[in-house]
This record gives sequence, C-alpha cells and structure tokens, in this order.
Amino acid sequence: MFLDEPLANLDYKLREELREQLPELFAGRGAVVVYATSEPEEALLLGGYTALMEDGRVTQFGPTADIYRNPENLAAARVFSDPPINVARVTITGGQVQLAGGGTWRLSEGISLSDGEYKVAVRPHRVTPVRASADDVELTGRVIVTELSGSDSSAHFQHGEDAWVSLAAGVHPYQVGEDHTFYMNPAHCRYFGQDGKRVA
Repeated sequence: MFLDEPLANLDYKLREELREQLPELFAGRGAVVVYATSEPEEALLLGGYTALMEDGRVTQFGPTADIYRNPENLAAARVFSDPPINVARVTITGGQVQLAGGGTWRLSEGISLSDGEYKVAVRPHRVTPVRASADDVELTGRVIVTELSGSDSSAHFQHGEDAWVSLAAGVHPYQVGEDHTFYMNPAHCRYFGQDGKRVA
C-alpha cells in the first residue's frame, strides 16, 4: 500500500486524530505500507522503518527510533528536530572540546577523537535556562526570538557566530535583545566531521 502524505490537506484536529488511529489500521493487515511524509512526527508515531531522503537520495535507512537516537549524518539529525537542532563548530585538542563562541568540556568517557575541527549537534530540549547538572556547560547569548507554546518556552539566541535554540518546560522570562544564560550537558552532544558524517 502506497500513501503519499495522506493527511496533508486535513485540518489540525482531524490530522492529530488520524495520526493516532493509523498504526491501529495498519496493524495485523499483512500488508507492506509505504508512507511518504514531510512530517517527522508522523514517522516517529508510525514507527517501523524509515528511509530519509534528500535531493532524491536516501541518506539513512533503519528503525525509526534508531535514526532519531543515532543519526549517521547532520542531514538525518536535522530531520527529527523541531525546533531545529543546534549545530555549532568545535575544536578538539587532547580530548578537550572548545566551543566556538565560548564554552569548554572534556570528551565523554568512551569517545576518542583526533585533534581538529568538528561540528557538534545537540537538540533544543537539551539546552535549558536552568542548570541541571554539575557537568553542564554555560552558554550566554543574545535572545533573538521567544515563543510560548502551551507549557513550553523556547528561545532563539546568538552564541558567538552560531544561532542556538533552547526548549524548556515552563514559562521563562526571556527578553528579546538581552543576554541570557543557558546550560547544556555535553553528554547529549553528537559529533560530526566537516563532511557532515557522524564520528561520535
């Protein structure tokens, strides 16, 4: 069964209801369902296997949850992140990571990378306005945009030359144009080479 964005033209409420019902409709039918969508949430909800495509090429294929947790490249990491995943430049020297714009930490145990320049990616919900761990790295940036959606607050901020996004539970008093301090736990960072392929 081939379905090409079957929910695209439905109103929000009906789309949400059908997203919940689709896995039940497909279960036990004994059929292979190929479901094309531009909505990562739908892929995560349906589970199964996902083929990520960019410019007509498959960039990663495998169990949907595995792709979310372990993207093989930056393109795959960006697909399953809303708000957009944070990507920044880092320099590694002797196991010490220096973030462009400020901030340093040691590579987590079990990660060994040669000295050089890399890109680091971390999801917005791992960047928060409240310190949660002694290992957290402090990031200070100028707030550009703030959003409040239900019980979550997001802030887009500039840290050095890189744009970052924080997504946190609760309402936070961000002020556009002012500097604010955020915290990131390096244990949640993924490292990529200059070619965009994941290295750790």
